[in-house]
Amino acid sequence: MGTLVCTVEMDKAKGVTVKVENADGKITQTVVMDGTSITIKVQGNEETSTIVQKQDSVTITCKDFTVDATGTLTLKSAKESSWASQDILKVESTKDMTLTSSAKLTQSATQDAKLSSNAKVAIEAASNLDMKGMQTSLTASGGENKIEGLTLKMSGQSQAELASAMTKVSGQGKLGLESSGVAELKGSMTTVGGALVKLG
Repeated sequence: MGTLVCTVEMDKAKGVTVKVENADGKITQTVVMDGTSITIKVQGNEETSTIVQKQDSVTITCKDFTVDATGTLTLKSAKESSWASQDILKVESTKDMTLTSSAKLTQSATQDAKLSSNAKVAIEAASNLDMKGMQTSLTASGGENKIEGLTLKMSGQSQAELASAMTKVSGQGKLGLESSGVAELKGSMTTVGGALVKLG
């Protein structure tokens, strides 16, 4: 690095300007304190980064921004906060991660949305839990697929199917099978039994 050119300008109207020019690196560093704000600018051949601090705000403009904390990092806002990325946004943790809201929590995607875990995934609601889709699928690849509730209701607007290698329907009390149209009960071998059997 060659010789730097350093200048300090003091003006009763414009404030204080400190400038460091690196002719070899084609970089100019400028600090301006004008009585209202402090502006720090680093200008190079290709990029410029700027920090503007006022009494009620701090604005950082740059190409790449990195925060590296060896201890705790806390971000807190008394009012509305937003975080937007015009490219991929990635959030990860090497330990537990918690996402909570004391009010409404909304997750949406215009394309595919995926929730995955190498361990257990739990989705809970203190009141209603609604899951909707144009087409839905619930699959257990290696074990039991269990659906239970105080009252269990399954319906299809056009068609409903229940199929497996072995299918069992049982009721601890009354069991009713009813159709407003044609009802069919078929099998290569069919057995109907009970203490009292009434047909017709």
